[in-house]
Amino acid sequence: MRLNQITAPAHDLAASIAFYETLGLILIVRSDHYARFECPRGEATFSLHLVDGPIPQANGVQIYFETLDVAEEVARLKQAGLAFESDTQDQRWLWREAWLRDPAGNRIGLYHAGENRRMPPWRVGVPETPAHFHLVIRDGGAWTLAKLREGQDWRALQEEYADFKTSLGPYDLRGLLTLMEIEWPDLRARQHDAITAFALSDSARLVF
Repeated sequence: MRLNQITAPAHDLAASIAFYETLGLILIVRSDHYARFECPRGEATFSLHLVDGPIPQANGVQIYFETLDVAEEVARLKQAGLAFESDTQDQRWLWREAWLRDPAGNRIGLYHAGENRRMPPWRVGVPETPAHFHLVIRDGGAWTLAKLREGQDWRALQEEYADFKTSLGPYDLRGLLTLMEIEWPDLRARQHDAITAFALSDSARLVF
């Protein structure tokens, strides 16, 4: 299961469409009561649905859009005429955020979290491990996760695998999962349980 579509209410569909296009979303579907957008990065979509009646302003759903440089994006949007409720701030949960509202009053957060979104230092379920994991990338698309003993380095892996291409490490388990979340998120998602089980086992190698 994955989350990749959010629908927000709108009173004035044309005004809300203009707002989200200013944010940078790409309009792909439009009718008299509905609009759907693609995000410029990733595969997620976002949509609007025309509604009657009040839209909650307090304690409503908050919608986050991630950007690489929050301050730069805020400056661009202010120049385009959008007003912000709160300017760029670094939060104690290691996110940088700024907040505004769309024409219907839905609260919109622009933020950057990077690896701290899914792999914050306090994430539950990630056991502490030694920094002895090396990710071996081999010719032909093969991958091996190796635990090396103290005093060993990547050269031992180069000698072990004739199809050795490169290796990354050493990492502890948290650092390894963070790396994979950034560089190979689909691979990390598929192999998360196997990697975690391997980390807690006595096995020295995991091939995937």
